[in-house]
Amino acid sequence: MELVYQQANDSLKAFSTADKEALVYNLVESLMFISDEVQEKVVECLKFVNEELGDTIQRQL
Repeated sequence: MELVYQQANDSLKAFSTADKEALVYNLVESLMFISDEVQEKVVECLKFVNEELGDTIQRQL
């Protein structure tokens, strides 16, 4: 799992600030147009990713 985060991190580092902002904006905007059930699943997934990233950062400190 850590390899996946490393690859994603490397990819994000290559994004410009504008690209990162557009990615977040598009994600949030897309959430408004999907069903409630799918929206809940996406939000739960994002929460899980956020927790995993937080744990990974804590281990590196």
